[in-house]
Amino acid sequence: MNMDKQIVLMSQARIDRTLRRMAIQVWEKLKEKEPGNNLILIGLNERGYATAQKIAQYLDEVADIKTTPHQYHVHDKAASRNVPDCNEKFVLLVDDVIFSGKTMFSALSAICNIYEPNTIEIATLIDRGHRKYPLGSDLTGIKVPTKLGEHIEVMLKKGALDQAILFKNK
Repeated sequence: MNMDKQIVLMSQARIDRTLRRMAIQVWEKLKEKEPGNNLILIGLNERGYATAQKIAQYLDEVADIKTTPHQYHVHDKAASRNVPDCNEKFVLLVDDVIFSGKTMFSALSAICNIYEPNTIEIATLIDRGHRKYPLGSDLTGIKVPTKLGEHIEVMLKKGALDQAILFKNK
């Protein structure tokens, strides 16, 4: 894939503001649906986990909700053994970017094959559209409708979210 042009969609400061706002929305949903702290945060792969860690940090800061995010590696053959107990919980699946929905579908399938959560919702920093699977994001930082030849990547610096870049052809 020859990508000639890069555009910064989100700086680290904007990512932080967006995830703080999303954490407040999670807190509001928890008050409405799950009184008590029945939240299970699951970050998908490396970048989804980094996103979930920031949401957990902001939940602690804005609502004094302490939760430890779990990392789920979608393509790991033993991944289903790493899913925390989600029975009768509010599960928030977190990823940095949602595109076709395949990664999210794989994680949903693994959880639902093992557990019976009360609620499962999806949170993504960036929704770029073009879904192949019938999944939407319940909490979205920003929507960036991309062309099929374009790519969005959230860059990490020392394991933390740094910036979101749109790669496009000239």
